[in-house]
Amino acid sequence: MSEGGAAPRISHDTWDGRSGRELAEAWGVPKVEALRTIGSTNDRAAELARLDSVRPLVVVAEEQTAGRGRRGADWQSASHAGVWMSIVLDAERAFPQLPLVVGVACALAIERTLGSSEARVLVKWPNDLLVADQKVGGILCESGPSGVIIGIGINVAVPPGGFRSDLAGRATALELVNHKTMARSALAASIIDGVLSRVDGSVPLDATWQELERRDALTGRAVETEEHGRGVARGIDPAGALRLELTDGQVRAVISGSVRLAATPGRG
Repeated sequence: MSEGGAAPRISHDTWDGRSGRELAEAWGVPKVEALRTIGSTNDRAAELARLDSVRPLVVVAEEQTAGRGRRGADWQSASHAGVWMSIVLDAERAFPQLPLVVGVACALAIERTLGSSEARVLVKWPNDLLVADQKVGGILCESGPSGVIIGIGINVAVPPGGFRSDLAGRATALELVNHKTMARSALAASIIDGVLSRVDGSVPLDATWQELERRDALTGRAVETEEHGRGVARGIDPAGALRLELTDGQVRAVISGSVRLAATPGRG
């Protein structure tokens, strides 16, 4: 319920066939804004965060026309093809490891919702979700004085006409992995529950970090980093930085820039 026990406030659009009120009740949050189409759910969430003190607040859209990932990369967000969602929390909920914590919550939620062992979802530092080295989702956390915004994009179905040519071979969708239609609302509910339980401390950070270690897509693999060049990924440190072993044996912390798998195997 929202502050003072008021009924959830809604928009007049629907998502996955349900109104904002119905989604708020199903997901156990005080407010959901459900939209047919929006430029970016994160941008809309930032606007609402300045106007509305209700937390958590969720924005979800059937389609994003200007969805974006980290460092401004655009995100293909076709209508009815995925979960395009942003969660607004109080500003003090921001912390450096948040994108990785959210990544773990999303990975577990995907596997629970699929109810299948066919999809092992891994977390690629700093904010991607992979299945068999193909990207199935991503997280974009943005913070300001009005709140922290957790943007989540999960490819549930292949977009009409397929993935763009620049994504071919690099992106996948859950229905390709599981070979059946997936309930997007159930997935969103599981994600929200997982994220909130980790942010409010119901699930200790240590437990999340242990799960992250089991799901680290890069550890032991050769990578190219923008910040320190080439090396072998050696896990993620407690502050959320990627540990990179250079060719001379030094270990550096990668805290920014892009990271990709190198073309040839590294030292294991």
